[in-house]
Amino acid sequence: MSSPATANEHIFIGPGLSPFKRIVTALGVIGVTVLVVWVALHEGLPAVGSTIVAILFILGFVVYLRLVAPLPFTIELEEGALVKRSSNGEVIEVKWQDLTRVKEEFFPNGKRISITAYRKPTAPEQKTKAWAVYRDDVTDLDGLAQALKQCIPPTCQWQSETVHE
Repeated sequence: MSSPATANEHIFIGPGLSPFKRIVTALGVIGVTVLVVWVALHEGLPAVGSTIVAILFILGFVVYLRLVAPLPFTIELEEGALVKRSSNGEVIEVKWQDLTRVKEEFFPNGKRISITAYRKPTAPEQKTKAWAVYRDDVTDLDGLAQALKQCIPPTCQWQSETVHE
């Protein structure tokens, strides 16, 4: 096992929502909106209340989609720390000596599902779970796991678990 100080830094990319999914979702929302407006125009005055409710529902759905859409991020294995940076400016930095556990989860067929990093809280507002990434979130989850295995300090526990049995 090598020391936490990596000779060359590794960067892993989480691309966020793909352009295809973004376009298909936008076209679907536009299609439903056009359908609602067409029904409202076809039905006339009796459909005004229903149209307002439908438009509010569609707007609420768009707001929900904006909240849950995955943001692009990077995970860097730097010399002094494990750093996750999101495109919205959020930075989660875990110094190697504060990293207490890394947990990986697998499907029964052996396919890796996720990697979760846990830390020793250094401030009252910090939680022990620093971050978790899933197979669809990062472009090379298996590569991230291998690089982390080589970089974690001896005091850090590596835990593998099979789930969804």
